[in-house]
Amino acid sequence: MPKKRPIRHAWLGLALAVATLAAACVQEKARATSYFSDYTPFDIASRAAFADYRQVVGSYLRQKRGQAGSQACVVGLTRGSRDTDVTWVIWRDGDRLIRWFAGENNLELSSRNLSLTDDVVPTDADVGSSTYLVSRPWVNELEPLCAAHGQRVTTVQ
Repeated sequence: MPKKRPIRHAWLGLALAVATLAAACVQEKARATSYFSDYTPFDIASRAAFADYRQVVGSYLRQKRGQAGSQACVVGLTRGSRDTDVTWVIWRDGDRLIRWFAGENNLELSSRNLSLTDDVVPTDADVGSSTYLVSRPWVNELEPLCAAHGQRVTTVQ
């Protein structure tokens, strides 16, 4: 009777591949229910470091868009103390996601001036160990927070 090891090994390999794929899917969904569950939105106009948001963001939009009208959303998030404040500028028209650091008055110089096309990857796993990239689910959660709690900055033609 011929040995059936090759078939057994094939089934073992298939089972291992399925288990690996299932584990990857579970890990992707095993994260906290919200990326921002530890954060509370704050009114950026109430913080001295961001109170001139209309001027700073408007200047950036005009610098990049010239006379063409554009719109961005600015949202502040905090974990409680002011040293945990983070402020994001979402500018869909300009394909930008910018972390606005306290004390900056030129968003062009931000160390976190991301392209919504090139620097946003499909999953958390794709971010890997990068300290620069962000995931699409993260951005998809930030945008409604900005719409609900952020400030709109609009430049007109």
